[in-house]
Amino acid sequence: MHRKIIAGLIILILAASCFVAFSYLNVSAAKNHKINGWAWSENIGWVSLNCYNQGISNKCANSDYGIDYDKNSGEISGWGYSENGGWLCFGSACEDAGLAKSPDNEKPSAKINENGMISGWANWTVLNENGWLKLRGERKEISGSKADCKNCARLKDDSAETCGFCFAREDFGGSAEICSACGNCENNVCESCADCYSFGVAVDFAKNVLLGWGWNGDADNTGFGWLKFHPEQDKSKINPPYLQTIGGDIYSAEGIGSLYQPTAPAGKYNATYLLQSNGAIVHFSSECEETGDCEPSSGWIDENADAFEIPRQENQYYGSLGSIDLKGIFAGQYGKVKNINNQAEIDSVLNRNIYFSDHDLEVSDKVFQNGNGESSGAGTIIVRGDLRITGNVSYSPAQFQKIKNLASVGWLVLKNEDGTGGNVYIDPEVERFVGFVFAENTFYTGTNSNNDKQLFVSGALAARKFEFQRNFMDLSREEPAELIIYDGRALANSPAGFADIGKALPIWE
Repeated sequence: MHRKIIAGLIILILAASCFVAFSYLNVSAAKNHKINGWAWSENIGWVSLNCYNQGISNKCANSDYGIDYDKNSGEISGWGYSENGGWLCFGSACEDAGLAKSPDNEKPSAKINENGMISGWANWTVLNENGWLKLRGERKEISGSKADCKNCARLKDDSAETCGFCFAREDFGGSAEICSACGNCENNVCESCADCYSFGVAVDFAKNVLLGWGWNGDADNTGFGWLKFHPEQDKSKINPPYLQTIGGDIYSAEGIGSLYQPTAPAGKYNATYLLQSNGAIVHFSSECEETGDCEPSSGWIDENADAFEIPRQENQYYGSLGSIDLKGIFAGQYGKVKNINNQAEIDSVLNRNIYFSDHDLEVSDKVFQNGNGESSGAGTIIVRGDLRITGNVSYSPAQFQKIKNLASVGWLVLKNEDGTGGNVYIDPEVERFVGFVFAENTFYTGTNSNNDKQLFVSGALAARKFEFQRNFMDLSREEPAELIIYDGRALANSPAGFADIGKALPIWE
């Protein structure tokens, strides 16, 4: 399950050149539960929705519980816990408690839609068949404007905002009524909504918390009653996986981010400097824009900018930030071209060579060394097909005498003539990768069911599309799942094919 996907976009990550009392069930899951926070019942008190919540002294010592959702399938499942009410299962997780069917006579299920609204069931397992918690009430007409709106985004023409869901009253704590798919919105107030319900629960994607009301009670209103979902002050604090670039800018031809992608924690930012997109920018932040510490004092977030294009086959590898002279490269104008079959044929000191693989290439546990004397540490690796990184790739920390000795690798990953290939795949166990990367197709950061490793990239990345898949979370330092730091080697000692792109990078004075 991917943590976040920037799908169907052309996105470029580069940097500006001048910035050198209940028994525990068998509940277990990975440490990357998306939902955090608390719920409150007047009858049983606080309910924790994530064992990593701030305020829990023995975090996950007895059981690693929490609630997750899959944005592709829409499934939401997992566990919450109350010292007074016991376990609260959500959706399909209720089958693990021996609950075969929900009140609608189907398998237990809970679903989340694109607006963040949840339908389906949870269950207080201690009450068994009487423990079903309904997560959305019946439809009803609610007149007037709606308030406390969440999951909002501005339309591309900048005319107005749309919001995923709103409450009938400004303080949603006083009313369970909730509405979805709302329009004509400004300042978290919407004038109209497509559907309204007597009560309901939804996900605030900005904070990955549940908001709203659920109901448990039989025909005689016997049960635990209302459960109010909300993060209480600072009680719930858990930083979800996020992307960070340091010393860098982020460019996109269509849009950056999505409502499903969590925002960076307070005091953390996705980019140091410029965020520029020809579409919307959602849940991405610029440190310069928010702190005002950079000059110019405004304009570090630029939505609906001019069209941005990266080099590709269709434009003869000429883009907005310069060109890649493939003809000159293969003609030997920038260095000796060596045809390779595998990683073993790539020298540790690149010495301005160009290594060309006309098929997929796998690279693992590679250390690029600085040159000595007149030998150069720069070089380019070209792959026509897919590049797979299966082990850490790094630079030697050894000293060097001249700039030309500095190790600097460029990766050009190109599509085949039939349009396949051009992808970079980072295996989920890889923790370090270096270089100035151009991928004509997609750059994948790697994931698996046990993935909790941080990916550190030193360099700059350009690709048609990125899939940031890491689920790493650092609860104490709030470190990002993918950390991209621009190191300047591509400009100080440019590999073949990257000098023109380097010259085209913006310079802020």
